[in-house]
Amino acid sequence: MKENPDSTLIKYNVRDEKSWQPYVKQLDDYLKKYSDTNGTRECGDNDNNSNLVDDDVLPCVVLSLNRLIGWQPVDYAPGSVPENVKGRYKSGSIALYCDGASNPDKEHIGRLKYIPGHGIDGRYYPYVYVPNYHQPIAMVKFESLPRNRLVLVECRAYALNIEHDITSRLGLVHFELFLEDKVVTEPRPSAL
Repeated sequence: MKENPDSTLIKYNVRDEKSWQPYVKQLDDYLKKYSDTNGTRECGDNDNNSNLVDDDVLPCVVLSLNRLIGWQPVDYAPGSVPENVKGRYKSGSIALYCDGASNPDKEHIGRLKYIPGHGIDGRYYPYVYVPNYHQPIAMVKFESLPRNRLVLVECRAYALNIEHDITSRLGLVHFELFLEDKVVTEPRPSAL
């Protein structure tokens, strides 16, 4: 969020629209630049819900790669696609895979949906500086996160020429998700 741009925590109360609405607005504002482009998709299953959360208030997170001038993905050789993305990898694309950062987080991360399923399309590469360039993105929807439990997430990008290094944060990103589920009560006026 803009109030704390260095924070990697995404936290809101599923019962309190005021707590998740700022995320929706920020993401909608970010995605406006993509509204006149082809190849974009909504995070939800229809056009009437938010890109960040759907009717069940499930989070969607935008994933993208840093801009490296001249870089383009190199395909894996047949039979050498990593197990994590084997079922979704498409030649010419950058596959994405998110999981819990530790064993307890892996147990609680639940079902994920990648949009588009194969990741980021390689047709947008190599990157060259041009005005009004919009960085290619993909999204991951967390469909069954537990309530009232912090889940640390690690997402990795996969192409043959993407190195993964936790220390340097190459080829991956970490963030935390916390979905509160508590009843919000309006303050009662005090009696005089």
